This record gives sequence, structure tokens and C-alpha cells, in this order.
Amino acid sequence: MASRAPAAKGIGEEVRLEVGPIERATAAAWIHWADETLGQLRRQSATGACVSAEAVDDLRYYLEQWKPVARSTHDSFRWHGEIDPDQLEYLVHTFFNLDVQLSHEDRRQGEWSPPPGSARAFYLVLVRALLHALELESPARAAFVDQLRSCWPVAVEAV
Repeated sequence: MASRAPAAKGIGEEVRLEVGPIERATAAAWIHWADETLGQLRRQSATGACVSAEAVDDLRYYLEQWKPVARSTHDSFRWHGEIDPDQLEYLVHTFFNLDVQLSHEDRRQGEWSPPPGSARAFYLVLVRALLHALELESPARAAFVDQLRSCWPVAVEAV
């Protein structure tokens, strides 16, 4: 479990990232799934997985931020934080790589991930929030988001 904030990949003003609102139980289900999946990927990273151990640790940092919100007594999950724009772009790229890797593995195993149902709804809200924050940051990053929407099925679905 990462206990530190991921290292900023650049210097500049931070961007506000807002995730939610969405049903708390939906967020909790996805966070639980993602935590288990990242644990498996962390163990595989030593054997050449396409997502680095550092990237897995950085994603785990955010999971640790979201867990208390998902366990709260509120009906809905709503989280916000400030993030370096380069770190935000790095997270989006990491989620894209994870989707590619997990989709490839799921085709081999005959499964689909992230899990179907309400947990997937949280993932769509998360991807929408990440892309929205990134596209507002600069015209160049908005162009990157447009490019992702043309080749990343989850980005298309999250519009």
C-alpha cells in the first residue's frame, strides 16, 4: 500500500479532480475489485507485466484516498483533490494501459473486466472525471483526450 502521494511528473499549477457523485456502494464495489486486481498486478510486475510496479503503487495511493469516502455513511460517493497536470496525464495513460492489459487477459480467460454491473458504473464516472479534468487543463491535453476517445472504448462509453 502506497502511503505517499505519487511523485509529481512535472511542475505547474495543480488541477482539481472531482469524482462523483455516484452511489457509495457502487464506488465501494469497484474500489474493492481494483484493490484486488492491483494486488495481482503488483505480484506480476516482477515478471514483466505491462504496468510497472510504480504505476500500480500510484494507483493504490488513490484507492487509499477513496476507501474512507466509500465507507462513509453518506449515500453518495464524492471525492475531490488537487493533482499535478502531468501526474493526471500519467494516471490516464496508466488506466488506458491497464484496460488494454486486462482486456487481453480477460479474452484469454473468458472473463470481462472491470466487473459488469454497478461497479463498472463507478469506473465510467472515474474515467469521465479524469478525462474532463485533463481536457480543461490545456489545448494540447484536450487534443490528447480527443485522441483517447477515438481508440479507448471506456473513454467513449464514459462520455
